[in-house]
Amino acid sequence: MVEVKNLSFSYRKGTRVIDSVSVKIEKGEFVTILGHNGSGKSTLAKLLVGLLKADSGEIYLDGRILNEDTVDELRGKIGIVFQNPDNQFVGVTVRDDIAFGLENRCYPREEMLRLIDEYSRLVNMEKFLEYNPENLSGGEKQRVAIAGILAYNPDIIIFDEATSMLDPKGVREVNEVMSQLRGKKTIIQITHNLNEAIASDRVLVMKDGKIILNDVPEKVFREKETLKASRLDILDCMKLIEMIEATQGLKNKKELEEFLWELTFRK
Repeated sequence: MVEVKNLSFSYRKGTRVIDSVSVKIEKGEFVTILGHNGSGKSTLAKLLVGLLKADSGEIYLDGRILNEDTVDELRGKIGIVFQNPDNQFVGVTVRDDIAFGLENRCYPREEMLRLIDEYSRLVNMEKFLEYNPENLSGGEKQRVAIAGILAYNPDIIIFDEATSMLDPKGVREVNEVMSQLRGKKTIIQITHNLNEAIASDRVLVMKDGKIILNDVPEKVFREKETLKASRLDILDCMKLIEMIEATQGLKNKKELEEFLWELTFRK
């Protein structure tokens, strides 16, 4: 479980990037944090994994406070997949890269080889173990990064804009891995894309360092004006509803069908 209490953080004095944030994420929950650039969502992720130190407030991982005394130990409970997979590679082969975290934690060799095999198969990268990561596609690189994190078995995984630099195929590949992990790990997905949040158990919306919405996707996505004020898009179905509501005189199903057909081919 992740619990944040009254968390605040500033990169410069007087400019709060995270402003008195409190939230609880249950074990095994799949939560998406939505927000426009500068909303504070990626800064919150860095605070959760101990890459930044909060100005005030507290972070608890499985009931234990994250601070200077516990950060090294608690980092083993949480992993993060960043936006640019190229920034995460340290090995000359896929196998070396997945092994890196295990070697740092002094895993026995036989156990390390077993875990590399298990998690490369989980992300469908077992045939690429001897490849140089530079020769992989964006989606393949992210899957290797995920395997490297899964190998040391954290309870919580943060996907920080992990699909934003990928083509549609790469996005699909990463989303499939997240789907496989659902219920097995606590997943925190950070994105500005509402469509990626539909499958979540819960959605948080951030604006100006604060959480302004916190509910199931169906309820959050109905808050059209709040989403627009947060400089987020709305779902295509909501756009369609707005168009229909703005059209006068639709009296029956046939007229609705004709309107939708005309809308499809409108230049």
